[in-house]
Amino acid sequence: MVGAIIAGLVWAFPSPKPSPDAKPSTAKAAPVKPEPKQTSFAPKKKAVLQTAMLFVASVVTRHNVAASWDLVTPAMKAGHTKADWASGRDLPVIKYPAIFATWHLAYSYRDEVDLQVGLFARKHQVKPQVFDITLHPVRHGKQTKWLVDSFLPTPAEGGGIGNGNPSRANIFGPQGPRSPQIGKIWLIVPLAIFALLPAVLLGLGVRRWRAARMYRAYARGE
Repeated sequence: MVGAIIAGLVWAFPSPKPSPDAKPSTAKAAPVKPEPKQTSFAPKKKAVLQTAMLFVASVVTRHNVAASWDLVTPAMKAGHTKADWASGRDLPVIKYPAIFATWHLAYSYRDEVDLQVGLFARKHQVKPQVFDITLHPVRHGKQTKWLVDSFLPTPAEGGGIGNGNPSRANIFGPQGPRSPQIGKIWLIVPLAIFALLPAVLLGLGVRRWRAARMYRAYARGE
């Protein structure tokens, strides 16, 4: 019974016949490009981290934005003049008041490197945020410089970076934004006060001793 039904359907709906003018296609399928191979990060680590550090410390924090003009690719600053970029207005870079940063290497290809960077601001100012900094090598004369091509926030929040342990080294190094120095000043002030306290107490003690000595001499009629 089932076989008869299937035979009836095949007879009622036969397969379409190809057109006599139809010719088989000779077009070759586009080859599937293999994914780029990972390359060693060590030879370019210093140059990449230096660019990332200066980029965050300048344009991201909006401190000396003009210094970041030579740190980004032509594609990233397309549509901006140098003066426009230095003004800090309408930039394709999210502002974040970073005072500390950690980093994790997402991948390293021959023509592209991606760093996941965790940025931290002052406590209770804004939450820590993770960004992807993508850098490309750009030829300048006889030198090749790694420049920032994109700066985008990642879904991770709270300072969580990728898989594995991020580098605890601050990418700002010794040359960070000026804002962290304020905290250091307020830390030094109370330390200086405590350091001077013994000298103040000693001075008060000497003064009191001299006053007592003068009173005893006066009482004896000396």
